Amino acid sequence: MKITDILYTQVEALWEQASKKEFLIKMADGTMDGDRYKWYMLQDYYYLLDYKKILERLLELSDDSEVDSFLKLAVDVTMFEIDNVHLPAMKKLGITEEDIKTVGKNRVITDYINFYNETIDNTGLLGGFTALLQCCWNYAYLGKTLYDNYGKKIERSQYKFWFDAYTSKEYVDTNETWKGIEDRITADLDDKTKETLCNIFKTCAEFENKFWDVL
Repeated sequence: MKITDILYTQVEALWEQASKKEFLIKMADGTMDGDRYKWYMLQDYYYLLDYKKILERLLELSDDSEVDSFLKLAVDVTMFEIDNVHLPAMKKLGITEEDIKTVGKNRVITDYINFYNETIDNTGLLGGFTALLQCCWNYAYLGKTLYDNYGKKIERSQYKFWFDAYTSKEYVDTNETWKGIEDRITADLDDKTKETLCNIFKTCAEFENKFWDVL
């Protein structure tokens, strides 16, 4: 069995729980309060800045040409997202530079990023690569599941763009590429190492669910 199949069994219930979180449903049906969404955008911005640093850290550890190429592209895409999508959207929402400086990360994101770094400290590239896969795959799952469940409402929601982003061909293809690399670089691992990766993956899913709960 491929490790991605094993990883999925570890988080399927958690991802299903996430798809029923109030914040996501309110985005899907268009009833999300504007100020609440602004706070989410700020928190997501802080996360993306750290996410880019984690990708760069993994890139420094890689000696695999396919992993190198994938991570370099991921860094570039994340930077484009921050500069050309996220910051303009925040400005449109009325979020100021002062807001960015003063609001600060909530505790869940701080703990989540610390877990990423501790994972890399303890398990190197493989653990970090697996941890970040959970984030990408989780959002692909949420985009599809919520569209399946609330498609008609999403089509009328002012937040439709969010769901479109995570169900786009580009995003889905990136997720599938990530999964394929994960399966290749873990093909010969022993059961104990696979169990470690499963624990990392599940812990990341738990952090994601905590994040939706504090929004």
